[in-house]
Amino acid sequence: MLRTLSLVLLLLASSAQTAWAQNILVEKYDVEIPKEFFVPYTGVYADRFPDGFTVGIGSGMTYVGKAEDGARVFYAIGDRGPNADAPKFELDGKATASKMFPAPNYAPSYGAIRVKDGHAVLASLITLKDARMRPISGRAIPIGSVGSTGEVPLDDSLKQLAFDPEGLDTEGIDIDKKDKRFLWICDEYGPFIAKIDGYTGKIVRKYTPGVELPMIAASRQPNRGMEGIAVTPSNKVLAAIQSICDVDGKVKESKATFIRLMLLDPETNQVKQYAYPFEAKNYARSADAMIGDLYAISETKFILVERGKNADGKGRIPVFVIDLADATDISNVKAKDGGELETVADRAEVEALGVRYVAKTRLIDIKEHGWKPAKAEGVALLPDMRTLVVTSDNDFGFTFKVVDPVEDADGKPVTKAAAYTVDPSGQVKYKGRPVNTRVELTPTGTASQIWFFTLPKRVTDY
Repeated sequence: MLRTLSLVLLLLASSAQTAWAQNILVEKYDVEIPKEFFVPYTGVYADRFPDGFTVGIGSGMTYVGKAEDGARVFYAIGDRGPNADAPKFELDGKATASKMFPAPNYAPSYGAIRVKDGHAVLASLITLKDARMRPISGRAIPIGSVGSTGEVPLDDSLKQLAFDPEGLDTEGIDIDKKDKRFLWICDEYGPFIAKIDGYTGKIVRKYTPGVELPMIAASRQPNRGMEGIAVTPSNKVLAAIQSICDVDGKVKESKATFIRLMLLDPETNQVKQYAYPFEAKNYARSADAMIGDLYAISETKFILVERGKNADGKGRIPVFVIDLADATDISNVKAKDGGELETVADRAEVEALGVRYVAKTRLIDIKEHGWKPAKAEGVALLPDMRTLVVTSDNDFGFTFKVVDPVEDADGKPVTKAAAYTVDPSGQVKYKGRPVNTRVELTPTGTASQIWFFTLPKRVTDY
């Protein structure tokens, strides 16, 4: 009897899951990029990219509204530009992390995506510019600067490029609620927050760790800076650091229980910090947990995308409603030993210090509803309060691989670029020995994606 009852319950649960899946409507679009917006490329592998690189768009996204013709309009932003892993660069005799920039003068850009009549089309593109209206680039900022990732920028022949003190690796975008001419963006390098003139792309205010932002933001893992940004109705700016902070240089072993969210009030420059709890048991390491993007529902409630590989290696992309209303500002809260809260491996111990974590309610895991891209990087909520919109970028339509790799002591090919070094002449080496190994670029034909997930009820009813 018990076995029969268990079977009935299992069947009922299965039927409920099926009904749930059927009640979620999904629209899928490739983002169509007009040729005028392609990234010019004249480098080593230019014959493989006759039209240049397909611009990457969708690293961050926000909803604008409906156009007069009924098109749904979104602002979307790309990241630092075409880039690839590269061998460590021999800088002043020291092997230093590097990154390849095959189109080194590319300026991070944003534009409007129009969705109408079965098509999602990039309709405009504006480049980011400094205070003197000069285009910035996505190249690494100088080593030693606040927020530097410690990477050396290289071209596609693996020779050193100039650092860019104004370089940004943009990841999030939202609209200023007091003056819609202005936009807010965030970045992974510094990490920085910036207010920009949406008409021209000019950066009018930049917020830096140790100045306007808490210095702990600069302890983000390299290339894991601020990944999402959202502006509340009263014009406060919430930004999410992508992963746990590396507060003690031991991030790979860290058992941290939260990721930091920072709430900036541009009127007062006050910044509050909150602890977003991820489920550590879902990940092999705490450092693997990542936030994709944010979208403001109210003053305290936001949509948040979490992503990362499960402990079993499978991907997961759950979407949550989070609420800061009862959460503690942890700006001045330390562990019992005086260290940062990230050094505490037990949530109960953190809570014993008087900390209330950000509340969260799970809405959906988009991987369970057909989402194919590896990442989800932009999120928005339509005015019906039921339709989630998610974007991914396309990594500029190319991938890279190590060609002619050497073999290690076990006879296995060494396929990670960082296992090699390259000297200032462009000569690649393995353990000090010159080799013919190189990093090649090949097109993928991959498009940025924008998908709509219409839930059976309003997100605030979950």
